[in-house]
Amino acid sequence: MKRIKQVNESKEMIYKALMDLLLEKNLEDITMTEIAKKAQVVRMTLYRHFKEKEDIILFGFDRNLSKVLDAMKKKENPTLMDLLVLRFKILQESPYTNILAKNHKLDKLFQTIGARNIHHFSDILPKVSTPYENAFIAGGIDTLTKLWIENGMKESYKDIATEVLDIIYRLKVL
Repeated sequence: MKRIKQVNESKEMIYKALMDLLLEKNLEDITMTEIAKKAQVVRMTLYRHFKEKEDIILFGFDRNLSKVLDAMKKKENPTLMDLLVLRFKILQESPYTNILAKNHKLDKLFQTIGARNIHHFSDILPKVSTPYENAFIAGGIDTLTKLWIENGMKESYKDIATEVLDIIYRLKVL
């Protein structure tokens, strides 16, 4: 138990150090050595937890996403629209989305959103008959999301969630 606490504290220190450095310079101008020094950890500790700077950002994103998803789980009878709105709201309001997009790490971001957290809501997701259909739907949503982010997230999170749901129903995918 003590080891888990120590690992979590190290990760938090590293995350905070990167966030502080991002106030001063762009991500591409920050080195892992600078992050370790600012966090007051040795580089080996930094690399034990994170392979690259974007992984530190994903750690922060995942931590915040978990809090929001926990609150969503408490909602009575959530719908697919609720999940889509949540997805796009988190992305639009997060300071990390543009940083990850600029550094070509959106695929890692989608893995964080999907694989680690969506299992909480398997009971409200539409049932599809094959894993291929599931992959098709997920891939389509990720591709649309990536395009929306790359186009500057001009539509509100509610509008883009509605667009996704309209496409799904128009194509009679679900």
